[in-house]
Amino acid sequence: MENAIRRDAGMWSGSLEELGRLVCGSTQGLKHKLAHFRGQYLRPEELVTLQLATGGRNAVSEMARQLGGVFLMMPPAAIELDNQDLLLQVNHMHAELGRLLESMNEYVRNDGVIDGAEKQTLDRQGHEVHVQILKFLALTYRVYGTAEVVDEVNADRGIACAPVTYTCA
Repeated sequence: MENAIRRDAGMWSGSLEELGRLVCGSTQGLKHKLAHFRGQYLRPEELVTLQLATGGRNAVSEMARQLGGVFLMMPPAAIELDNQDLLLQVNHMHAELGRLLESMNEYVRNDGVIDGAEKQTLDRQGHEVHVQILKFLALTYRVYGTAEVVDEVNADRGIACAPVTYTCA
């Protein structure tokens, strides 16, 4: 989780002091909280502010992953989607599945077993395949769903939860 938060903070184009002032109210606040200086941690509302300011979603994605779910960053509901968007998502899905199967084949070919480190890699890649499939379904519902289905998908935006998966715009 700490690495995910640091990746989100690293997406800021300005100085860490500017981000600290925005997120924590002081120039050194963010540095202290990232280093856990004197037991300090980011509060949930500060974490949300950090992600909104930087555009990063690494922390929320990691949180959802640890809880057994996924966080899907979806295009805003106002954006019209079509078959081209679905085709692009199928290509992403296919690429992630290909990486998973290549890794699995390599690990088994090497020594005939899957060890703990290889399992972690496969689990991470499997999670990515899962994310791509769920995103494809959500996009498909937005393109081809009845008004009721589209309203349901759009109502779920902005929520990350596990094990139930919601979509976000």
